[in-house]
Amino acid sequence: MPSQTRVDADPRDSAAAGRRLRKLLSYYRPHIPLLVADLACAILVAGTALFLPISASYITRELADLSDVAAVLDQIYLAGAAMLALLAVQVLSTLFVDYQGHMMGSKMERAMRTELFEHYQKLSFSFYDRQRVGQLMSRITNDLFDIGELCHHGPEDIAISVLKFVGAVVLLSFLDLPLTLIILSIFPVAIVYAVYFNARMRQALQLGKQQIAAINEQVEDSLSGIRVVKSFANEEIETRRFEQENARFLDIRRFGYKSEA
Repeated sequence: MPSQTRVDADPRDSAAAGRRLRKLLSYYRPHIPLLVADLACAILVAGTALFLPISASYITRELADLSDVAAVLDQIYLAGAAMLALLAVQVLSTLFVDYQGHMMGSKMERAMRTELFEHYQKLSFSFYDRQRVGQLMSRITNDLFDIGELCHHGPEDIAISVLKFVGAVVLLSFLDLPLTLIILSIFPVAIVYAVYFNARMRQALQLGKQQIAAINEQVEDSLSGIRVVKSFANEEIETRRFEQENARFLDIRRFGYKSEA
């Protein structure tokens, strides 16, 4: 009787993933104060987004029953001033998140790029015999830019999304509990929907990165040998080769945009 084969997760993969995560988090260490301030401003952005509709609801629902016009106007002016104050906080917080948050991500990206370039200098000749310069350039430019964007947007997007979701559920529960439960019953379907299309978009993004690297490789190969290309009048051949890679990149983008839509 043949023995039953069971495929288990390789603990080495988990250990490697843990090391990569710790390595990524280590780039936050010099920017802890800025990260805390960025998250605090992100929370303020989410909080003001929740309280602005509450202020508008107070004006339309609570003050509609008052018969004293002067008292109503006073309350409207007070609520309007509170909404303007909330809006000012939201604008200033958004400004801080957009500027200082992006600067934090750019500083982390710079540190990664320096470390990667120094690592390139230490690699053997045999490594460069197996790799194309265009591929390596794509790693140190396009890929690191995306990682820097993740380092900036990841923590704040999580904070904003969690606060908005929890806050909206709590507020809706006070307003109309049955309706809130109906909305929450649809939430599992929304999760499945989001996970499915997120997987499609992630696949498209991965293919897009690989194709950008292939385009860089094609350009580097063509331009570095431009003297040979011109000597043999092969400009049209090189253009056709480039157009093939460029068209393949367009097809990948089309797939990604369909999933996004």
